Amino acid sequence: MAYWWVNQKKTFEASAKGGFLWSPKKKTDGHRSAFYENMTLARPGDVIFAFADKQIRALAIVSGAHAEMARPESFKTADSDWNNDGWMVPVQYQLVEVPLEVRNHMDLLGQHLPYKYAPIKPSGKANEAYLCPVPEGMADDLLNLLKTDREELRQWQEDVPVSSAIRSIQNDATLSTTQKKQLINARVGQGKFRSNVRDIEPMCRVTGTTNPNFLIASHIKRWSESDNRERLDGNNGLMLAPHIDRLFDRWLISFTDDGVMIFSEALPDGIRAEWALEQKIAPKPFNAEQMRYLSEHRERLIGR
Repeated sequence: MAYWWVNQKKTFEASAKGGFLWSPKKKTDGHRSAFYENMTLARPGDVIFAFADKQIRALAIVSGAHAEMARPESFKTADSDWNNDGWMVPVQYQLVEVPLEVRNHMDLLGQHLPYKYAPIKPSGKANEAYLCPVPEGMADDLLNLLKTDREELRQWQEDVPVSSAIRSIQNDATLSTTQKKQLINARVGQGKFRSNVRDIEPMCRVTGTTNPNFLIASHIKRWSESDNRERLDGNNGLMLAPHIDRLFDRWLISFTDDGVMIFSEALPDGIRAEWALEQKIAPKPFNAEQMRYLSEHRERLIGR
């Protein structure tokens, strides 16, 4: 998950109403722009601080993958100098209760501004920039200043890409009703996906539990980030006890290719002790396909 800052003096209303960000692919002189190319780097679940009229006026969550799109009609009057060939990123906006006057907090925020590609000046005014990465320390301070409930934000991050993916499945004319049901059921670890996982992983690799009534079929690569084949792939799942599933889903634990459980530094020591997080059964190596999914999962754990 990444944090981004978007400067939207002229396009805020159109973006918030339409539920997307849009930028040209290149500058008017044909040269590349890092701020425009950042549109291709935003991922579902990423958090965006929307800056307009000297204020953070909204938070937004990326709800899907970027796509090519011609400049929308609603943007043509706002930025007439932009080229027509551009990028679109679907997002879900949520207006903040009290817009944040950024210039009043530059003593705190200014220390985080990167030397290159900063979204704002030390004065708090916007730079000539569009979509910019936000350092984690700066994002943390912004969320505190906005009085953001972190648990609600985390849940929102999970829900937005999921609801977007479900709509995409429901609207896909190439899928049969049965296929749509199988894919959507896989979101909650049910149906064909659960059966496929149990064929490969009949027990929890931590607790040793084999009773299926007390196990959750958990995706290794998140359902919202998987393609339709991966959503039903039994190699993309583990049967886990509920408390283990919760930690695994949040990248607080993972496994080596040899099946040894590893821990994120973000996991509190108290939880590790209180939940007695030790493997009750001998580690067993994963197969090659499972290893492919787990490699990405471990990268997310290490990045926390």
